[in-house]
Amino acid sequence: MQNRWLVELFVSWLPFIILIGVWLWLSRRWSAGSAAKLVQLYEQQIVESRRMNAHLERIAISLEKRAAE
Repeated sequence: MQNRWLVELFVSWLPFIILIGVWLWLSRRWSAGSAAKLVQLYEQQIVESRRMNAHLERIAISLEKRAAE
C-alpha cells in the first residue's frame, strides 16, 4: 500500500521535475552564449574608450597650445 502511494507520488511529480530540469538546462546553455557576447561587448567598449581618450588627449593638447599663445 505504501509502496503504491510512493509510485503514484513519483508519477504525478515526474512531469514537473522534467520541466524544471529542461528549464535549468536551457537557462545554463543560453547563459553561456550570452556570457561570450557580453565579453565581446566589453572588449569593444574598451577599444572605443581608448579611441575616445586618444581624441580627447589631442583636443586637450591643442587647447593648451592655444592658451599658451
